[in-house]
Amino acid sequence: MIDLTHIRQTIAEPELVDFGASLRPFLGGPSQRLDRLGTRHAISVQMPTMYVESEGRKWIVRLIRAKQEDGFIEFIQPGFNIGPCGNSITAAAATEGGRVLAITGATPHYAVREGQALTVISNGRKFFYLTSAQTVLNGSGAGSIELDVPLREEVTVGDVVNLARPEIAGRIMEDGWKWSIDTAGTVGLSFRIEEIA
Repeated sequence: MIDLTHIRQTIAEPELVDFGASLRPFLGGPSQRLDRLGTRHAISVQMPTMYVESEGRKWIVRLIRAKQEDGFIEFIQPGFNIGPCGNSITAAAATEGGRVLAITGATPHYAVREGQALTVISNGRKFFYLTSAQTVLNGSGAGSIELDVPLREEVTVGDVVNLARPEIAGRIMEDGWKWSIDTAGTVGLSFRIEEIA
């Protein structure tokens, strides 16, 4: 997996990849929401214009590798002060699904804010979520966080929970990935990473 966390992001466009559907009766009546497991996140990133020599060529090959080997990028939260959340946050209970994640090891009484991003590292893979409600942790730095989408992988006790520097991991999903070099020898790279699990 290729580390893309040092990319400078001029524009970032996060999105929800929704596998659910709305069922609309063809003869009228109320519609129903059908949720399916697997709803996840993606992000499109525009990098600043840079000279191909020497910075641009390095990022070109890193993105080519990320298309084939997967990559991960930091999820920027502009203007949001994460604060001292703690460096040893882990899952406190095994969970097979649902939208609630029990954590421990955070800073006592830390407030996890609604819409705050986090990454859960489970079985060596990174899973990105947003919190859907504010939670103030107890005096031991433990509590339960509500998530925006259901857990996609079984969480085990001790799985790492990253609130300090959340990342989205996945694959560059375009069929082909290309770049343009202008007459000044500069390039402006853009790509989209989608979680694959």
